[in-house]
Amino acid sequence: MTNRILFIELLILLLGFQISNAQKTENKVNVLDFVDPMIGTGGHVHTFPGATVPFGMIQLSPDNDVTGWDWCSGYHYSDSSIMGFSHNHLSGTGWADLGDILLMPTTGKIQMEPGSKANPDEGYRSRFSHKREKASPGYYQVYLDDYNVNVELTASERVGFHKYTFPEGDQSNVIIDPVHKIFGKVYQTLVKIEGNKVSGYCFSTGWGGRRYAYFVMEFSKPFASYGTWKQGVNSPGSAYSVGPDAKAWVRFNTTKDEQVEVKVTLSSVSLDGAEKNFKSEAEGKNFDKALAEAQSTWLNTLSKFEIKGGTADQKTIFYTGVYHCFIAPNLYMDVDGSYTAVEKNMKAEGFTNYSTFSYWDTFRATHPLFTIVDQKHTAEFANTLISRYTDRKDHMPIWELCGWDNLCMLGYHSASVIWDAISKGVPGIDNAKAFAAMKDASLTSKNSSSDGAGGLNDYIKLGYVPCNSGASVSQTLEYAYDDFCIAELAKKLGNKEEEATYRKRSMSFLNQYQASTKHFWPRHADGTFHDSFELNSWEKLQPHWVSGNIWAYDLFVPHQIDTLMALHGGKKGFEKHLDTLFSESIEMLGDQHVDISGFVGMYGHGDEPGHHIPYLFNYAGAPAKTQKWVDYLRKTMYSTAPDGMINNEDCGQMSAWYIMSALGFYPVCPGKPVYDLGTPLFPEASIHLENGNTFKIVAHNVSDKNIYVQKIKLNGKPFAGLLLNHEDIMKGGVLEFFMGAMTGKGQ
Repeated sequence: MTNRILFIELLILLLGFQISNAQKTENKVNVLDFVDPMIGTGGHVHTFPGATVPFGMIQLSPDNDVTGWDWCSGYHYSDSSIMGFSHNHLSGTGWADLGDILLMPTTGKIQMEPGSKANPDEGYRSRFSHKREKASPGYYQVYLDDYNVNVELTASERVGFHKYTFPEGDQSNVIIDPVHKIFGKVYQTLVKIEGNKVSGYCFSTGWGGRRYAYFVMEFSKPFASYGTWKQGVNSPGSAYSVGPDAKAWVRFNTTKDEQVEVKVTLSSVSLDGAEKNFKSEAEGKNFDKALAEAQSTWLNTLSKFEIKGGTADQKTIFYTGVYHCFIAPNLYMDVDGSYTAVEKNMKAEGFTNYSTFSYWDTFRATHPLFTIVDQKHTAEFANTLISRYTDRKDHMPIWELCGWDNLCMLGYHSASVIWDAISKGVPGIDNAKAFAAMKDASLTSKNSSSDGAGGLNDYIKLGYVPCNSGASVSQTLEYAYDDFCIAELAKKLGNKEEEATYRKRSMSFLNQYQASTKHFWPRHADGTFHDSFELNSWEKLQPHWVSGNIWAYDLFVPHQIDTLMALHGGKKGFEKHLDTLFSESIEMLGDQHVDISGFVGMYGHGDEPGHHIPYLFNYAGAPAKTQKWVDYLRKTMYSTAPDGMINNEDCGQMSAWYIMSALGFYPVCPGKPVYDLGTPLFPEASIHLENGNTFKIVAHNVSDKNIYVQKIKLNGKPFAGLLLNHEDIMKGGVLEFFMGAMTGKGQ
């Protein structure tokens, strides 16, 4: 009898364990359901809907245009036709390149040019409907109406996996177009057909510099026929072609709903490198296995965050934001450690090489977010940047794509990314090498491709960038912040002389301040300030401030906020200035820059330099106003629609602002291991850390109206102040906000 009771108890325990595990699995699967890669594919957000894995080299996605600002990712939701599926794309950027090695399944006559959107029938382009299109983490599907072909895509780190479901026929084709490029220029392509494999390369130039994209692809069934195409001449039976526009095609006999799979891998170094990548990640793996692995990888990544409560839309915006943050930077290295940097083939020693560093945007919140939830990759990113100086014997980039500094934007924010990681104790970064690389960047004058002469030499000599250089006011302010980061690392290293040099440079913003106007104002090399002009003219503003955004840069001194407040007469004057910024607007004249948008008063949320501004009310002793405006921006600047962000997503920065602001804190000054408290969005949010700890944020009584913080506790004890230490997050614990509809006591 006793044994029988024990058996029943064990059975109940086992059943309970299975139910518990099933519930956990269900909860994790639901996280994937809250990601919608279509968010950001409309408006001016510039994301892509295709398949990728976190920080992967492959972004396999549909292209419907390769010109026009709204097609920086190759895809825009407004289009109704697709020209094919290429293997790498930029996520949310304001300029473009890539789109390497396009494949397009077709039926019927072989056509080797894509044709136009106005008349898809003149090329291999096909119409499609969003009703027969799906996207989720690691997966994309679309039905090509013109060919009755269903397309499914997934990816591993270095391999794109295609699955095409064809109708019955003897003219089922796949067009292989290495000439296809987003915004770039092609010099030469090569295609070679052997058995059921096609290989080759594209040599091009563009935003990612002069570069090779070598490829190897393998089909799941033999070809019934094949051929190449070059300069308008189709050559059936030809297995090799090289020239300025060499392409290939293959044809199959297919039964109804027969599936043909293709596996494609890339390398920037060599065909041999592409072959090694193929053997490592594609050999012996079919589409379904690759998809399961991609979904599992995304599940683990997204599950770093566990949200309870909130609306479905809020969770969709949040988790889609996490998804977007983890798309870039991108792996840019073969499995054997070979990679390309500054147009030279290299071999990584002791680190994994990455590229796609949009850190003029992402140093603000995306990289600080990684210091919390992904320190492993944070160290790899830092070591990659440092290697450009130590290994490549070049300089750390301003904006790097494909190992090439395209010089877009300004500053040397590599210093911020690296110092922020070091300041927070991220392991695996050599401080001395980091300082050498940062110092070199701070002494290397570069002209910005987007904003003209950098004026660094003048900045060092005069203490400011004179107004004959592009965006001079913005340049001075950003250099000063980066110099703060270098000064802090010098201090950590005990180098007092270097610390003093960079501490002085970090105060250079004072040399740009004009007390009579209370603006950081353009200044001539002789020391005189530029003549006054009305601030409602975009034409007048844009030569001196990035995007003409004087309002953000008036408040971009994140490392010296006390000094900034003093310039405005102290806390009360500073609060008044912030109130005016958010409440009063100016009737602007002329054409505004496309990147500045999302205005609330004069604050533009669509331009990243101002992202810290809502949190500055904390320093003025008015945290309730921070809470008010953070809540307002979350509600008005983000949605679940295709145009669900106010402007370029910029490799995660627009999303990172939302993620951190939804959690209840934000890094006003990256490089200081603290976060400024705001107002949490969800009743409960947990961050599962790499070290095994969990940091939980609980918002008691939070609601759409209860946005104001009444009191705070950390690990059950009253919490004073408005700065949360990074180390308190990493230790794990519980941060409790007690919320109400009225402003909190003393606010």
